[in-house]
Amino acid sequence: MSNHSLRIARGDTIYGEFETFRSRTMAEVIIDCQEDAEILKEIEEKIIKNVDLGFDPNVLQILDQEDATRSQIGGLKESLGAGVVTRLFSLGNSIHYGRLRAGKMTDFADVILRLGLGPSKIYILSLALFFLNSRRDLIELAARSFIISFLGKMIAAKMGLKEEDVKKVEIGGIFLKIGKIFMLLYEHQTEKKLHVDFISRYYPYLGIRAVEIFKLPEFLKEIISFSLLRFEESAFSVSSIVDLAHSAVDKSFKKFGKFVIQSPMPDSDGILLNTPGSILAAQLEAIGLGSFLEIISTITPRQQLQALRKISASK
Repeated sequence: MSNHSLRIARGDTIYGEFETFRSRTMAEVIIDCQEDAEILKEIEEKIIKNVDLGFDPNVLQILDQEDATRSQIGGLKESLGAGVVTRLFSLGNSIHYGRLRAGKMTDFADVILRLGLGPSKIYILSLALFFLNSRRDLIELAARSFIISFLGKMIAAKMGLKEEDVKKVEIGGIFLKIGKIFMLLYEHQTEKKLHVDFISRYYPYLGIRAVEIFKLPEFLKEIISFSLLRFEESAFSVSSIVDLAHSAVDKSFKKFGKFVIQSPMPDSDGILLNTPGSILAAQLEAIGLGSFLEIISTITPRQQLQALRKISASK
């Protein structure tokens, strides 16, 4: 490794003359040497800018328009891959989005409006990238990312964050590790193995480049480049909540190879209709990732009381 280093902070890229190896900045990532910079540029050019999503990413620009009509939104369905559309419908109809009793949506525009225009764009890109093929490492990364998103959203809602900030946590969690996807795809395409330290150090840089290339919301850069726990006036910052969820999910995957939690679950007596555990399970099942969650069921005091009443009534 060269003694030269390149600090990358939000705002700039590593373009320029590699011969002179000029310092540029983005996301406070330090690029150790010219060789690393060249690999990152190759990943960007070969993968991020040329990845086959199954559709033209430019069609998603309609979701950037707040005044987009139902007809325009509905027309997007024909441009997307069948797998993405199917998972979007499953996601929109899951209980996490209030569809427990409202009946299933069958109109694509309804699904997009339920999820939100901005979040839908992130979901579409993420679903396309995470499920490009059935490799175990890609699917596990998809599971980790969506669990971070769902868990982060629960935490943010419990903390009383504004709906806008809860949405930021939700889509930030999904996109947090997107840089790793491009690295895995690069390995698969070129048959070149990237060192684990290289991946860990530089995936935030590639995530931020993806935000810029796909014209995604700027706040995603702060979440991806998170470095310090930060508080707002009366709560954690959006990026800090995503990081809390990230830490919990990574710890569980490292220990169990999946996300293992304890949670009360709905019961046949109707004491609990849905719980954090059942909501999380429904979300992951909706996108085909249910096998990455294990729930150890617990009983609430109300459920215990109901069980005792049943025992007493049977005597």
